[in-house]
Amino acid sequence: MSLPNPFTNQQQLYESLRDGQEAAFEYLYRLLYQRISSYIFASGGNRADTKNVVHESIITFLFNLHHEKYQWREEAELTTYVIKIARHKWSEMVRAKKQPISLDLATLSSDAEPASSSDGDELDFEDRRILVEKNMMLLGDKCRQCIDLFYFQKKTMQEIAARLGWANEDVAKKEKYRCLKKLRQLIGLRPWND
Repeated sequence: MSLPNPFTNQQQLYESLRDGQEAAFEYLYRLLYQRISSYIFASGGNRADTKNVVHESIITFLFNLHHEKYQWREEAELTTYVIKIARHKWSEMVRAKKQPISLDLATLSSDAEPASSSDGDELDFEDRRILVEKNMMLLGDKCRQCIDLFYFQKKTMQEIAARLGWANEDVAKKEKYRCLKKLRQLIGLRPWND
């Protein structure tokens, strides 16, 4: 089932997201949920995993958009970029759970059957974006820097360790995990299973 697209093209969607229009965030949420759910289910995930991946992917995209790490380009679809973020988030989640992951890209087809995403307990997108921004400010300086360096500046763990004065990349990985866990708790997302 195809999701009705209220935007005439990808540039209009990009501009609407950049301007913070709620309809654009809702459309992106539903589209991402539709496109990524079958991929996650096929590789052992469930509905809660899908919701977490979609939320974290949109949060990452919003940070990239806000910090101008993502700029719209005519030759690259915005939705493809967000789907890549979601696939990366799911891979990270699976690695953390130490579960094997299937990389069958056919499950990401645009006509995949959507799972329902209309839970009454969902925050609207603008509230979620504001929630993330406020809670990022509650993290310590090193946590904020670590998250920014890794997700937005795409620095390696070794570079992050050197910049933040940590002993090595293993320490940087543990600190990044701790920082993300803290942010998830502040936001109210389900904690990871350690």
